[in-house]
Amino acid sequence: MNAMRWWRWMAALAMVALSLTGCGDESGEKAQDAPDRATATAPANPLDTGGLSLDAGTGLNPALNVSGLPGCSDPDDEACPAPVQMDLDGEIVAGGIGLRYPSRYFNVAVGEGDVPLTITPSENNKFAERAVFEAYFAESVEAALAGLSEPQVADWTAAGLSGKIGVSRDQTQDPPVNTAIGAFALADGRAVVLKLTSTGKYGWDLWSQVYADMLETLTVTP
Repeated sequence: MNAMRWWRWMAALAMVALSLTGCGDESGEKAQDAPDRATATAPANPLDTGGLSLDAGTGLNPALNVSGLPGCSDPDDEACPAPVQMDLDGEIVAGGIGLRYPSRYFNVAVGEGDVPLTITPSENNKFAERAVFEAYFAESVEAALAGLSEPQVADWTAAGLSGKIGVSRDQTQDPPVNTAIGAFALADGRAVVLKLTSTGKYGWDLWSQVYADMLETLTVTP
């Protein structure tokens, strides 16, 4: 092999080596960058924040653990139903009280006496546990709660109104009767009241979410 051919051969080998080295560096850089980009763009799981864990098999009563309403039954009782959630697709204003309610499953009646609004189950409502809602005024928050027998009471704020919710559960009747009264103080000393009377051992637990949602729509008009 003459000198000229030998130098050409060595130059070709050097170019191949440089090419391979460049490819190796580029692929190594890409492999290193890819995990960084994936880590930066991967969304965090909101349920992992603060160690929050949702377990549908615990038997916990959502009405007790989510909304904090008083009078719910034993959260360790696996027979206790989850509260129903319904769209508040109806709206009524009468007797100075405004309210949204699930019109698909309830009918509303307007009265001219002490109870301006009464909301009762419609034909679409197939639940064995029945629920009747009443909206009216009372002389005061204390007067509104006075009719409850040994109630569990909690402070409550809804729709910008502050007051109390009291719940009594009479298991001696057949079916058992559960009474919840939310009473909220007004500037004139009176209270606006939303009352729920439900039947069945777990009537209050079942209807508590609808009740809490309706409270958030409660308004008083002149």
